[in-house]
Amino acid sequence: YYPYSSSNLVENVGEGRYRLTVSLPSVQSYAENSFGNGAFPMAAVSDRPYDLNLTFKNVLGGLELQLTGTATITRITVTGNNNERLYGAATVNASNVSTPTIALSDDDARTVALDCGSGVTLDAETPTSFIIALPPMEMENGFTIDIYDGNGHQKVKTTKSQTIERSSLLVMPAIEYVPYLVAQAVDLGLDVKWASFNVGASAPEEYGDYFAWGDVDNYYPQYNSSPWISYKWCNGSYDTMTKYCTNKRYGYNEFTDSKSVLDLDDDVAHVRWGGSWRMPTKEDFEELLTSCTWTKTSRNNVNGYLVTSTKEGYTDCSIFLPDAGIYYKEDYDEANAGGHYWSSSLDTSPYEAMHLNFLTEGHDTHTVSGRDRHQGLSVRPVCP
Repeated sequence: YYPYSSSNLVENVGEGRYRLTVSLPSVQSYAENSFGNGAFPMAAVSDRPYDLNLTFKNVLGGLELQLTGTATITRITVTGNNNERLYGAATVNASNVSTPTIALSDDDARTVALDCGSGVTLDAETPTSFIIALPPMEMENGFTIDIYDGNGHQKVKTTKSQTIERSSLLVMPAIEYVPYLVAQAVDLGLDVKWASFNVGASAPEEYGDYFAWGDVDNYYPQYNSSPWISYKWCNGSYDTMTKYCTNKRYGYNEFTDSKSVLDLDDDVAHVRWGGSWRMPTKEDFEELLTSCTWTKTSRNNVNGYLVTSTKEGYTDCSIFLPDAGIYYKEDYDEANAGGHYWSSSLDTSPYEAMHLNFLTEGHDTHTVSGRDRHQGLSVRPVCP
């Protein structure tokens, strides 16, 4: 078995068949137009005890991602959309008359990474290949690829069935790497650092994108009689929730899962920006309200609040929250007059989630309160 490891175990199961207990790495190293060293295992079985001419056969298949652009890629991860096992403890069955097979057993081994070391710089015209070894399997709901360049992050997702075949590469069409910009983390002396701009923006005064609570795709105005029809986590109404329901009164067929805070997979700040970025909790917003001064101001003709720390040693540190407005059904409201920002926390009514809201047009209020989950609000991430 290649690569050799002293921890590999071999069992003779009879009739020229052998069972090997091995471990696949969670992190593979980038190699130009190839697999990283030791990432693509092989097995050989001889029918003669002193045969030095072993015929090795590949155990895994692989995925070839092709990228164009100008960034320098530092890391790529692959996750099956059904949480398929991709690395860790495995059993390889091999014989001298058939191809080897592999079965993985670690339930937590769901995401495999390609480490690009100091970085691989892309070419704007000619695709650069990144090859990742994967176990042979059918991924019925496709897979998700996360690409990082140290400053930005792009997610590539396919939901169609994809098959990884042994000793073969699944070659994806070339795509341009266009990362989501990641903001500066501003230290206000609080429990978390705050991003310098919104998800989907590239500057503090830009509004950025809008999202329904728990949905990582951009909000699209809903032109129908019920705004709940297209909401991701319900069955068409506010009292048929299918996830994040703490009261069966609001659950579909009395469903409840007792989840009151978003999973990271449903947290758009984490999904878009990666790393340790996430949406603020209700408590994070409350700390921002009580530990900072809020001053009405504008930046490049965009109204908003300058939020400045009152913590000793941090009084020269601040963030700007623009009046990005809000989407409700097909209506876009309060642009340049008010701001609405999702937290990751549910309200006591499961069809509502907590959000920070403020008005600068004729008012001077900023509070944390509940809002219908289907509405399109801004997101300002935080990190440790």
